[in-house]
Amino acid sequence: MPFGDLLTELKRLPALDRYSLTLYRRCAGAVASIGRFEPCATMVEDHLCREVSRQFFEENMEVFFDEGTPSVCRYGGGFFGFLIPFSMSGEDFCLVGDGVREASIDLWQLASLARDGGDAFSLLPYVESLCTASYEEVENVAEQVRLKIEQYRLPEAAGSAHAAVAQGQEPVGDAELAAVSQAMERLDKAATVTACIAICCETIVSAFQAASIAVALPDNDGKSFPVTGVWGLPDELGTVNADSLHLFVAPEKVKKTVLWDGKMRALLPEIRAAVCTIFPLKAQGERLGFLALFDTDVHTNAALLISMLAGAMAGKLSSIGKDATRSKENALSERLMSLTDTLLQIDSKDLLYESILKIASELIDATQGSIMLIDKDGVGMQIVFTQGMTLNVARCLQLKVGKGIAGMVAKTGQPLLVNDVEKDSRVAMANRSRFKSKSLICIPLKLKDKVIGVLNLSDKKNLRPFTHSDLQLLTSFANLASLMIERTEVLEESERFEQLSVTDPLTGLYNRRFLKSRLEEELNRSMRQGLNLTIIFIDLDFFKSYNDLCGHLAGDEALKLTADIIKDSLRDMDIVARYGGEEFCAVLPGTSKVEAMIVAERIRAGIESKRFPGESDIPLRRLTASLGVASFPEDGRSFNDLVHASDIALYEAKARGRNRIVAARTSSERGEPKHEIPEHRPVQTQSALAKTLDFNAYLEASLQSKG
Repeated sequence: MPFGDLLTELKRLPALDRYSLTLYRRCAGAVASIGRFEPCATMVEDHLCREVSRQFFEENMEVFFDEGTPSVCRYGGGFFGFLIPFSMSGEDFCLVGDGVREASIDLWQLASLARDGGDAFSLLPYVESLCTASYEEVENVAEQVRLKIEQYRLPEAAGSAHAAVAQGQEPVGDAELAAVSQAMERLDKAATVTACIAICCETIVSAFQAASIAVALPDNDGKSFPVTGVWGLPDELGTVNADSLHLFVAPEKVKKTVLWDGKMRALLPEIRAAVCTIFPLKAQGERLGFLALFDTDVHTNAALLISMLAGAMAGKLSSIGKDATRSKENALSERLMSLTDTLLQIDSKDLLYESILKIASELIDATQGSIMLIDKDGVGMQIVFTQGMTLNVARCLQLKVGKGIAGMVAKTGQPLLVNDVEKDSRVAMANRSRFKSKSLICIPLKLKDKVIGVLNLSDKKNLRPFTHSDLQLLTSFANLASLMIERTEVLEESERFEQLSVTDPLTGLYNRRFLKSRLEEELNRSMRQGLNLTIIFIDLDFFKSYNDLCGHLAGDEALKLTADIIKDSLRDMDIVARYGGEEFCAVLPGTSKVEAMIVAERIRAGIESKRFPGESDIPLRRLTASLGVASFPEDGRSFNDLVHASDIALYEAKARGRNRIVAARTSSERGEPKHEIPEHRPVQTQSALAKTLDFNAYLEASLQSKG
């Protein structure tokens, strides 16, 4: 067929109406350009697009041809074009199509295209008039053109068949050629994988009298190829993994009738055949499996036609697969948008955690799971919500980044899919009794590159292992969940600081409401990490009398001085608040009761030694303080319990004569007879008693018990 006629026939395709076509042929002869491709025919719709396309494709056309598959390219800042390599009548060709652009326009690239001193804006109206297309649309057009070119090559196959007759080979007739040609046209219109396989196999059976046919196509993960009987064989024949695919599509077996050897029989024992002919299914460099004929004598020219048909089927299967992927991605995007609307209605962290875990479980049919968030220190992790186990118990578990399955996911930021926890070398652990299956998925919750937690799911409803598709779906949702968690935390944090004034305006210390929030946080952290925590309540003695005698201004100044003494006695990590009136509270994270008693004595002594104006007029002639000490976990495990225990200790200190420290007694100590309130003694004697009887005796006994 003349070159111009080929382009004319191709332009009959409706999809090519807006495209320019240029056909390149590999040159031969004793000239410098030997082996290079040069244009031999063209049908130009737009000269600017043709010029940009020529500059892009011509320089590396040999590379495009050697790849052997259609190529779709974006160039010039926004133009699209495709190149299809093929051979016909013993010559090599490349067909280039161009003339469309993507929706956005790159002005910088337009500036480089402007001629004769023009600028990018002079070209803008012209470029805007061009038709727009997406990468996927251009890819579909290229596939249609490839299939059409394959049809033009059929007469060449017929010529080879007639030549084969002269050489004594089995020819193929016009009926076989027509059947394959019609099948390729039907394939072009097929919409499903099943339809493609049916068209191809019906044609092979009717035109070439195949005894039995099987098809191998990749599963969802692309790691194995289930083999299905489509003619003369059982439906389910087994599975070939990707590493074993070479046994079936090795060069010496492709398109040739060979023995059905022992290795292939071992992988697919359901197939009891003597010989086979295998045709690989490959499109644009992607392996899609193979088509196999069994116990059928396929001659060379028949194999050529079947190979062309298999190639057309592979191209169409690839196109259907990409369409399905795009549809799935669009459906997922729509679903995620819907889930976003749902999650945006939630303004509570606990409800958000519950909703995220519920949605994630429904997405992949999991029955158990948890959400873990990394502490601010980046060392520990806290379980904030669970499904399938008690939340209160889960919150008591001590979890660390880098330890265990979830800890490793938190450390690496890489998702983990485990089919069998006992056999997977990455985890290699005995399955726990509360898990019904051995498969699990752990997904990192990320904000940009920072891991903030882990989403864990296990036990599918059907108890089958999770799949790579489950992992991909959950990963997409985890990105949304991370953003929602960050949003809710920011909103709650902002609301908390808007509603509460966190500091006491007189002393500059934290106020009572903020103290409660921080103390609960420190209690949770101490519980997770197995740390001690101690609180000290400080109350000024006879402060009402001092305030009445010296005046409110002097009273305010005394409170400020007391706040400074307490702050100077603590570490930077400790928390101190004005609890109310003349009462203060200090929180000492990671501190035992013995250690806190030392700090309490430092505070008591500091207040006692401080000279407050007018203090000689109050009953003890000195402004002093009484202190109550309580520790987690022995004196309480909640905010209310610890405050109550320290409050009782504080009032016991008051009852014993003031200016002293009393530690809360444990449950065993509470069974002992209560100490008698000492008789009234002079101030100096009472002060000495506070230092020796209460503080030193307790400290000595505690140190001895630890020793």
